[in-house]
Amino acid sequence: MNRKKISLAVGILSANLMVMSTSAVGSAIAAIAKSFPSEPISKVQMMSTIPQFGQIIATLIFAWLTYHMSRKNIGVLALISAGIGGFLPAVLNSNLNIMLASMLILGFGIGLIANVGPVLVQEHFDGEELATVMGWQIGFNNVGMMAFTAIGGVLGAHNWTHLFWIFLFSFVIALFFIVMVPNDSKVQRVADEKKSGSGLKGVNGYVWVVLIVTLVMSLIMTSFMANQSIVLAAKGHGTSYTAMVTAIGNVGGIFTALFLSYIRKLTRHDTMAWGFAAFCLSFVLIMFTNNIFYHILGNFLSGVGIVMINATVPFSLSILADKTQFPVVISINTFVSAIAGGLAPILLAFCHLNAGMSQYVFGAVTSIAVAILMLVFRVGTRVSKASEMSASPKNVQTTTNK
Repeated sequence: MNRKKISLAVGILSANLMVMSTSAVGSAIAAIAKSFPSEPISKVQMMSTIPQFGQIIATLIFAWLTYHMSRKNIGVLALISAGIGGFLPAVLNSNLNIMLASMLILGFGIGLIANVGPVLVQEHFDGEELATVMGWQIGFNNVGMMAFTAIGGVLGAHNWTHLFWIFLFSFVIALFFIVMVPNDSKVQRVADEKKSGSGLKGVNGYVWVVLIVTLVMSLIMTSFMANQSIVLAAKGHGTSYTAMVTAIGNVGGIFTALFLSYIRKLTRHDTMAWGFAAFCLSFVLIMFTNNIFYHILGNFLSGVGIVMINATVPFSLSILADKTQFPVVISINTFVSAIAGGLAPILLAFCHLNAGMSQYVFGAVTSIAVAILMLVFRVGTRVSKASEMSASPKNVQTTTNK
């Protein structure tokens, strides 16, 4: 990949620094709960999960926005929305409902980023470059998660409200995005696809299998992130400790993103399955140890699992769907992820799984069960073979926004 391509990739992926920024909020759940003792813990947990509902709104209007705005401008709108929503709790923090509404705005911005980023990447990169940049995409997610969690933890160590100042960084990223990302091209669907309104005619059936993986992954990841501060608080650790082990542990995600091509060679078609196995170990280490080394290792392994799964999912979708179908498919993927993540605390509470240790047990058991099922039924191999048998891409007309 030449320097121009690398520069373009960095420009597009800079927005991904915000995608997992809500992890900073997750590290303060226990402290926020103490400030609102009359509120149920499941409602306080929604500070880290309600952004998923903002992502749903963003996903529902994303296709409409692409016909009215360039994708570059959608990215700018996304970063500004995330900055405003993330910062508001720093100054409006006496009412939990207002804070939840702010997190909804943050989620809206993140949702737009989650949709527009992969589309821009698929538009500008192909083949091995596409796989590499999609791996980098998750790496940028983890770099952002690490930075926001670490700096947010320092800012919120004595007063959790100060944590939200970190979201002002979104405006800095917006300026960088404006400079680095060129005017993009947009794909116009042919007339019969416009009439259908879906763009999914003839989509490969294994797309739905990958979307199920996304749904389960969102439930597991939310269980991990929304409960870690509660589990560690029960072991005598506060917000700054949780933020620290989470931030340092995110090196695992960055490391995995950098060497994902080599990891894929080792795991072959079972990258996602081994990602779920790594996630199971992360839950186990947090639950059954009270040592900073193991807590960092647990977060390291969660980062490994997140990248192995979440980098493979969009790549699999990109090779199963053509460029006409992909914007719709990636929107559905974001929608599924948002629904699962946003409803996770409610669904788990409905199943009488209390916040904290019980939900961590659920995450561990589900992770290893999915890993075993994927290995036994050779899901990765089947998806790979299905992509090879996919029909040739449909004709699309590409025009450049000016």
